[in-house]
Amino acid sequence: MNNIKRLFSIICVIVYLIPVYGQKDTITAEGLYLKYNIPSYHKSNLTTRDTVKILDGEMDSPAPKDSDMERGELARITKFIGLTYKALPQYIISETFYLKKPPLNPKELLWTTGSIILSQWIHEDGECILFIKCSGDRPIIKGKEMKPNKSIDRLPINVFGRIRERLNVTPMSFKKITEKEIQEIKKKITMWPPEKAKETFNAQYVITYPIKSKKSVYMGKYTHKMDLMMTKWGEHLTVSFLVTKKGNKNIEKYIKDVEEAFWFED
Repeated sequence: MNNIKRLFSIICVIVYLIPVYGQKDTITAEGLYLKYNIPSYHKSNLTTRDTVKILDGEMDSPAPKDSDMERGELARITKFIGLTYKALPQYIISETFYLKKPPLNPKELLWTTGSIILSQWIHEDGECILFIKCSGDRPIIKGKEMKPNKSIDRLPINVFGRIRERLNVTPMSFKKITEKEIQEIKKKITMWPPEKAKETFNAQYVITYPIKSKKSVYMGKYTHKMDLMMTKWGEHLTVSFLVTKKGNKNIEKYIKDVEEAFWFED
């Protein structure tokens, strides 16, 4: 009888835990996979002084209530660089998140995409995920409207520094990029004609390049195949296309989606 009771208790515990663990492998209402992603929100009631104390380790970050969390980072940051976007109905669009560290996500994926992702766009067909990253992440200064510097029309040199890391699939380097490295990078990337960049995104420059590392795999099935970077006024937005083998055959479809979704202001 005791053995039966013990067996029944074990079964009850398993039945209770299955949904908890199962949720980590399924998508949340906010478009995240908790097994691989860590949500990242700003606290609306957190003072600057408290933020500094948390960063310095003088106090622990308080457990926030969901109502305290500020959403809309994608809208805030893209607005700063003068970029508008259209939420496409065929995609589930997430808030900002961190990729969990290895072994849940391979180090090569973090090297080629970075650990923090502004937004994750998941296509309804399940064959493509877009990682959105943007240069407009700035501290909010009260009483001051943040605007891009429209006097900048050149391609920033630090763009090549970012591409160097992703093409070589190596850890971040703090060494200044050399002219020789820039010339080598130019052989591996595709620079759109200025007319096409302006017509498609109203951008000054658009660069695409493949990520060939077979280890840059997300969730065990999405292989990081290509980055598309659009720049204007020295700011940039990068879309990383993570696709399955089937999705890679139809990658042009997902590229057209991105072309429809993003547009720089004049």
